[in-house]
Parts: sequence; C-alpha cells; structure tokens
Amino acid sequence: MDSGKNFEGEVRASLKKVRCFWFRIQDTNDVSRFVNKAVAEKQPADFMAVYKGTPILIECKTTKRSKSFPLWYGKSRSIPQHQIDYGLEIEKNGGRSFFLLRKDEPRNKRVWCMSPQAVRDMYKKAKRKSVKWDEIAKMKGVTEVERIANPVRWNLYKLWRKLL
Repeated sequence: MDSGKNFEGEVRASLKKVRCFWFRIQDTNDVSRFVNKAVAEKQPADFMAVYKGTPILIECKTTKRSKSFPLWYGKSRSIPQHQIDYGLEIEKNGGRSFFLLRKDEPRNKRVWCMSPQAVRDMYKKAKRKSVKWDEIAKMKGVTEVERIANPVRWNLYKLWRKLL
C-alpha cells in the first residue's frame, strides 16, 4: 500500500473515534480498480464530515521528504487548484476545509492542518518547488495535529474542538 493510502487509512480510523458523520469521497483512482475506463468529476477532497452541524472537507497529502513538502510533481501541483477553490467555497458557505499534510518519516510521522487560505498563500509566496516543514509550521492558519500512537492515529476531535 502506498504512503498516501496509508495516511487516508489513518484518517479514516481517526474519524471513527470522533462522534461525527463522515464518508470517503471516491475518486477516479478508486473507481478505476473496478472499471477499465473510469472518468470521475474532480473531487473536492478525500473525506466529507459533519461535526456538530458544521460540514468539513478533509484532503490528505503525504510525502516521505524529511526536509520539505513538495508543491509540485513535475508540472502538476501536489495540491490541485480545484481543491483549494472547493475549500474556500465551503468556508464561504459556513463550512470548514482542512488540508492535512503528513511528513511520513519512520517513527516520527507528523501532520499539519492547513486552511485553504493558508494553502493558497503557500503557493503564492513560494519561491521554490517545495516548502520547508519548519516554514509550514510557522504559517498563519496552520496547526500541528496531535498524534495518537500504536496504531498511528490523529486526534481530530481535539483539533476540531480547537478550530471549530
């Protein structure tokens, strides 16, 4: 299983610990396992949740890079513009959107939660094709997510109580 799917599995298990409604949004990669020529709409995020009446989009991104988060993979953005736009749109309409960025370092996994505005600003201010993790940690609209060990989970309940 790849690192991104592992992280989505961790978030799925973490969501089960929060008393909320949630579901995984299927994308073309998920559907193409069952259908040869799958075409799906561009999805806003990996998960949709509702916590205490607030709709929440959650997009998971991960990298094994220990020093920085890649903004680009070749000519493609690591966080597509349409996901940032969907995040801003749901926030404009009373919901919330969180981009969870995981630094996938063995025995030292860490996750930062970014608002769509923080992601937009990160791309606007970028002078390189990646952003150092310590710069991300200092940005406005960024919160580190508490890790729950064995098996690895993320304290979304505590995060949401802080941010909602």
